[in-house]
Amino acid sequence: PTRDEQRRAEAELAHGDAATDLYVERGYPETSNAGLLLLAVFAGIVTIGAAAIATGLAKADAEADLTTLGAVGAAPRVRRLYTGFQCAVVAGMGVLLGTVTGVLPAVALRLAEGRHALAHMRESPMSSAYTPVELPWPTLAALAVGVPVLAGLLAALCTRSRLLAPRRAT
Repeated sequence: PTRDEQRRAEAELAHGDAATDLYVERGYPETSNAGLLLLAVFAGIVTIGAAAIATGLAKADAEADLTTLGAVGAAPRVRRLYTGFQCAVVAGMGVLLGTVTGVLPAVALRLAEGRHALAHMRESPMSSAYTPVELPWPTLAALAVGVPVLAGLLAALCTRSRLLAPRRAT
């Protein structure tokens, strides 16, 4: 019903003798996702920064392997691809572990709230025990795919494709 129809029905019910209420379900109210977007951007920045640090440390460890690749005639872009894929894997693992460690406690909290609501419903049968668990799937998908790809591309773009001449130990 429209708002006017709802007001007229409420007015008609107010004239009656019985204690009746009118409730109109309007559906899910669309809200702004700006807070969720800001949280996703912050999580992405933290993940990319951590992946860059981990990749830099791993690259320093793998310098001998990269030198060997260059010595056996691997194309210069192999160094970039190696670093990019390494960073994408590190970022992907970070997103996966961060998502699991964030979602599991949230779901456990909602289930605990559901048990509390069910106990309250037993005392007051007119109350509802409905406690939904809703996950922001588009945001999680964007983080799970977008952040590792972006981290890998940034690492590949920031890596030198040519090897530096190794220094001689004196």
